[in-house]
Amino acid sequence: MEFVKEQEALEVLRECGLEQVPQGDDLIHLQMRANDDVVFVHLADEKSTIEPQPGARVVPLAKDQIPAVLEHIIHRLHLDQILLIPVGKWRRVFDCVAFSLAENESWQEFDASATVELNRRDPLLCTPADYSTVRALLDALVNDAEEQSQGLMVTATAAPMLLEFVPGGAMRISLGNQAIADEVLESVDAGS
Repeated sequence: MEFVKEQEALEVLRECGLEQVPQGDDLIHLQMRANDDVVFVHLADEKSTIEPQPGARVVPLAKDQIPAVLEHIIHRLHLDQILLIPVGKWRRVFDCVAFSLAENESWQEFDASATVELNRRDPLLCTPADYSTVRALLDALVNDAEEQSQGLMVTATAAPMLLEFVPGGAMRISLGNQAIADEVLESVDAGS
């Protein structure tokens, strides 16, 4: 796991069809540029009050299953790299999961080296060796995140997709074409 400069990553993501959408002073979201090929999926716990994107296929899913579905998607699409991007600053995410991940050695090693980055939003580049730590992070967020600023976006440069974990029991998914949407929906079915 390593941080990459926000501006460099955003340039690459723009080439992949994603654009930055500021949400006030402290929050940021990414969205896929609208076109006829984009498919939206909204995974939501039955208690979730998070609104789906217009036109999204809504799939009921217990919030504790969201990390497993994300893991299935990553493996199903054979992604060698993913980027994690916080909705707020990294400090909000790190503070939120500190107690839950106190015993996770991989996270603790990373946490100790990340203190310089906590007041930033630089994306975190992860490879397959990091995916178990990413899963632990998402499990902790599902249990502990309460604020929008503790949300996390996941994307890849190898596939036109954006997955946004939204505290409150939902994941918004934007997919660049129907072929990837079919793969992701099979992952959703496998993970639920």
